[in-house]
Amino acid sequence: MTAAITMTRSDILGRPSFWKVSELGIRQFEHGYPPELLDTILAKALRLRATAAKTNLNLRYLRDAHHHIPEVAQLMHDPVRLARLSELAGVPLEPYPVDFLGSMITFMGPEDGTVDWHGDSVPVTELVALSADEVAGGELAIYRGELDEGLARLASEGEVPDDRVVRVTHRVGHSIFGQLMGVLHRTTPMTSGTRVTLNLNLRSAAQPHIDDQRLSHLAAESPDFDWLDPYVSDVRRRQLPSLRATSASAQEDRDA
Repeated sequence: MTAAITMTRSDILGRPSFWKVSELGIRQFEHGYPPELLDTILAKALRLRATAAKTNLNLRYLRDAHHHIPEVAQLMHDPVRLARLSELAGVPLEPYPVDFLGSMITFMGPEDGTVDWHGDSVPVTELVALSADEVAGGELAIYRGELDEGLARLASEGEVPDDRVVRVTHRVGHSIFGQLMGVLHRTTPMTSGTRVTLNLNLRSAAQPHIDDQRLSHLAAESPDFDWLDPYVSDVRRRQLPSLRATSASAQEDRDA
């Protein structure tokens, strides 16, 4: 399936789910971001490509792109963008606060690697194709079913049934926007061409505790642990109060 697409989270998982920011599943839409802004981001990204590296992901990418390219930070925090994405998600969204995970630029081609099957740790992601030149492959592939079920199939059979996979082709001028937390997905191998993609991560502003982030994942991505104090501060000041408020509200509903 390669056309523009809209699916709910229940459509993807095949059941209702509790741990979610909303019913957002996956959407592809024309974003309308200023072409000159995206062209500037692309030009600066290409100049930085030599510094992009592969770490625990089999992919060439530039972490915390908003620190290297000011225009990425401009887009990340643009209030019009955030309002539009919040409307599409059905809940207020904010940029993901773990700084080095807030933004990423990926460079894809036959020699650059790809992302294998996994479920995201961050709640919500926007993927903005900055360029796509003579691309074959490289689609976003989403497994329709339970994450653990799909992983079990991969472990025992080496693949998942093709008829359970939805494929979305990245298109310049369009965003792929989704809640891929707990959803099995990958990028299919690219057999020819190149693509540069800007990844911008978000979370619920009202319920920031809804997250699948693990300390081991953070450490694998950034073993210097510079993120630890800000992360703990966010847990204390935002996530814990949010969790307590949600629990108290649920108890009030049960009592009523």
